[in-house]
Amino acid sequence: STVATAFAQAEQPIVCLGTTHADHFDGQVPVTRMLTPAEVAKDYERETGKVIVEAFMECGIDHVRMPAVLVAGHGPFTWGRDAMDSVRNAIALEEVARMARDTILLRRAFGQPIEPIPDHLLRKHFDRKHGPGAYYGQQSGDSHR
Repeated sequence: STVATAFAQAEQPIVCLGTTHADHFDGQVPVTRMLTPAEVAKDYERETGKVIVEAFMECGIDHVRMPAVLVAGHGPFTWGRDAMDSVRNAIALEEVARMARDTILLRRAFGQPIEPIPDHLLRKHFDRKHGPGAYYGQQSGDSHR
């Protein structure tokens, strides 16, 4: 996941700039703070998990609605209901990272502001696939999900 890793290394969240992003992630994909030298020396893997939890707690993010995070200076982490769901989320994360990068570059080239999609559009796209009464896309009983 080259582009998602680049966002993590740049310590930048992936802003929700379009509906493909909103179909998979409820808002911008967060980025953690950088681990301190003490955290790296103490117990690197455990401390990495702690900064992920810290980022979600500080921003009030639901880990079910946001199955991804960027660890500053490191790279992306994804999860899901099972291993395949986690892989699907990793693939989606890399695609939305590519789209975000390209959208940012195009908006800058045309002198347009870099703003997330309106909340009502984000809500519609995320909730119709993942919210109560979800009706769009493959449902949990479908064989292709």
